[in-house]
This record gives sequence, structure tokens and C-alpha cells, in this order.
Amino acid sequence: MVEQSVPWPTGTPNWVDLAADDTGAAAEFYTGLFGWDCEFQSERDYWICKLNGSDVGGIGHKQPGTEHLPSRWTTYLATDHLDQTLQAVTAHDGTQLMEPREIEFHGRMAIAADPTGAVFGLWQAADHIGTERTTDPGTLVWSEALSEDYETARQFYISVFGYRAEEIGGFETQYAALYAADKPVAGTGRLHPDFPAGTPPHWLPYFAADSTDRTIDQVTRTGGKLLGEPLDTDFGRLAVLADPEGARFAVIQLG
Repeated sequence: MVEQSVPWPTGTPNWVDLAADDTGAAAEFYTGLFGWDCEFQSERDYWICKLNGSDVGGIGHKQPGTEHLPSRWTTYLATDHLDQTLQAVTAHDGTQLMEPREIEFHGRMAIAADPTGAVFGLWQAADHIGTERTTDPGTLVWSEALSEDYETARQFYISVFGYRAEEIGGFETQYAALYAADKPVAGTGRLHPDFPAGTPPHWLPYFAADSTDRTIDQVTRTGGKLLGEPLDTDFGRLAVLADPEGARFAVIQLG
């Protein structure tokens, strides 16, 4: 288990939440899947999901300006200066989808898209640094931006967040690990050919799992889908899945 008590370095995925049409059904699905305890906050119309008392993610309705988009998981990237980061997003051909929003005492957030159309969030922490646990089953362990235009996406994220990108070979598609504070924190790559035709650019979050195969079985039994065959990698056995509303996520059984 890794615990975090201070704000994450700029560019690090520090929160993840689901934008869904039926938030109650989504909370029930992921509670059953990952063992989360999802608490509904009526004043925000938002579910905070916890694991053993620590915040690991959220579930809410689609943000203004993104209602037309399919249900999706949004990866939030840490920033110390939200407004400056949004200026960099638009300066490098990205799009601001939602005006900055103050979440009282917790921090400031915004939603944006890279030049390929992959949607991501920005979080400037105040009292709430974001996710606190990063290796236990049911927690976010990785996130990556996927599109057909790998070079454009790679250069965008380097320019906006100051990442160092390290190309990783041995895959069927181009891929790079993105480093912040000398640690690999996220990735960007070309959409895998096994993905269904028409898969749009997106950020794909990975959650740790006790067993990838058991998780696949549970997802398919409870209304979700397996997207492509599971893969055995140097990091562990992984699978890309969709929940009952079609939101994509991955699980990995860490080696």
C-alpha cells in the first residue's frame, strides 16, 4: 500500500471519477466490483467512494458542457496553478470544456480535452489532495491517454505538464511513459488494434485487482463487457472493460 498525505506533483493523476446517467446504479455496480463504500453527498449530488476509510474516487452526473458525451471515467491531473494550466491547454490546441469550479475547502477543478479529443480533468488541491491510496485492489494505479494521433497527444502533454516522455517498445502500438518528479505517473499511446472500431480518444484508468479473471467474470455477469482479450504483461495481467453504461476502465492484477 502507498499512502499520500501531501499534494501530488504536477501532472500526476490525483483523482478519478465517473460521469454517469444513473449515478445510484453506478455506485452499486462499483461497490460490488471493488468493495468500495460509496457515500452520497446530497449538497453536491456526488458520491465519494472509499476503501477502508480512504478516498479512492467519485461518481457524479455529467458536468455542464459535457452532457452530450458518453458516460466515462475522467482522470484528473494535479496542478498547482489551474488557470495557468488551462491557458497552456488552449495555447497548445486543447479545449477547455468547463469553467474552473471551486469545491468549497477541497480545491478547484476544470474539465478539458487534448487536441485529439481525449477528455481529462484538472485538480488544484486545497484540503483534498485527491486519491490517498494507490496500490491496494480497488485503487487507481495507472492512467493513460489513448488516441489514433499518438504524436500530437504526446507533444501536447509534454508541453502542458512538462513531462519527460520515455518511449516503451515491445507493444503492438506506439506508447510512452510520462514522468513527473522523476517518476512514471501516466502514459500516452496509440489505440490498440483490438479495441472496437470507432473507439474514441480517451483517458483509460487502471484499477488494481486481486484477480483479473474473476473481475472479468463479475463485470460480464453484472451488465458490463470485456473489450478485447486479457493481456499478460511485465506489470501483470490486465483487461479493458466497460460498465453497464459503457464507461471504459481497465483492471490489472499486479505481478
